[in-house]
Amino acid sequence: MPRTRSICAAALLAACSSEPVDTATDTTSTSTTSSTPDTTGTQTATTGDDTTTAADTTSTSSTSTSPTTTVEPTTTGTVTTTGDDTTTTTEAMPSGPNVDVSDPQLYEFSFKPNEADPEASLALGTQLAELDTTVPLQGRLVVYLHGAGAPTTCGSQAHGVVLARMGFHVIHPCYVSDYGVGNCGDDIGGCRLEAFEGVDHHEFIDIPPPDSIETRVVKMLEHLQALHPGGDWQYFIEDGEPRWSEIVISGISHGASSSGVIGMNRAVERVVMLSGPLDSDQAWLGGDPLTPIDRFWAFTHTGDQQHPGHLQSFADMMLPGEPFVVDGAAPPYMDSHRLVTSAPTGDGHGSTQAGGSSPKDGDLYVFEPVWRAMYGAD
Repeated sequence: MPRTRSICAAALLAACSSEPVDTATDTTSTSTTSSTPDTTGTQTATTGDDTTTAADTTSTSSTSTSPTTTVEPTTTGTVTTTGDDTTTTTEAMPSGPNVDVSDPQLYEFSFKPNEADPEASLALGTQLAELDTTVPLQGRLVVYLHGAGAPTTCGSQAHGVVLARMGFHVIHPCYVSDYGVGNCGDDIGGCRLEAFEGVDHHEFIDIPPPDSIETRVVKMLEHLQALHPGGDWQYFIEDGEPRWSEIVISGISHGASSSGVIGMNRAVERVVMLSGPLDSDQAWLGGDPLTPIDRFWAFTHTGDQQHPGHLQSFADMMLPGEPFVVDGAAPPYMDSHRLVTSAPTGDGHGSTQAGGSSPKDGDLYVFEPVWRAMYGAD
């Protein structure tokens, strides 16, 4: 679709002041196999201008057999012409993971990167994964990226459970994010791309393939397949690489910006950026994405110090629509993909993902309708 530049409302741009830094707040919680707990103790690690907060989590895994659920296949017509004869055949597209639902429950997993891949040597925190077989399944995987720093637990267990309750397979890979984007100069995108691919894109960092996001995704899925064959996690691997066409890439803060870079360089199902991106005026924001720009979504809080930078990055990327305040509104939010909130919270930056700082109405997160719209759960 054509990309047209839009102008952010002055009132939104004035919500915060000062030049923001790339700060990531990751809220997780202790996990079980049958409930959706909230936040427990946290640990904070700070590197340069990047900060991340994470909580330790433990989980168990189980397997089951018999009944399965499979996402219905779509089809595409193929026309073959021979002389005066034309034959039309219909080929089945990938039908989705074949998941065992005979023992419906919330499955949660945690393991270190080097448990899944002995060659992994950097960013060796605890990786998480979730799958809920009590709900209709989406047949899609969410890869959720944590913020900056070196967290002991990667991603957000609370956010992962919310996504699993929507029917997604969910994984939270650990990846190198403590290099400090200020060290990347005018090519932050190069640093982020190297962290993703494990291929040399920037002289400041050196990230080998086993420690890259892309390799970690494959190794996590292979390990999960061994732990839980009934989840059919291997469906999301194709020819030894992630099946990006069935994957939502998402993250918060540093992870939001990195998700944007990945969407620029891979044709993913969609991109969901929470409290980001922040790389204002960086070249990658104005690139020609392999993922259509109308599949990118972003969400920011006016109480976040980085909020003005987020709005500028939304404009630089030419995300669809004008900034739209979701408070008191219902999807589809005037079809805008530049979503804004001023909901009461003690931490605007961390509030856009599920967890301790995200506002609730009773037992439900206030932003759940927003997340459902962004992740395409409805």
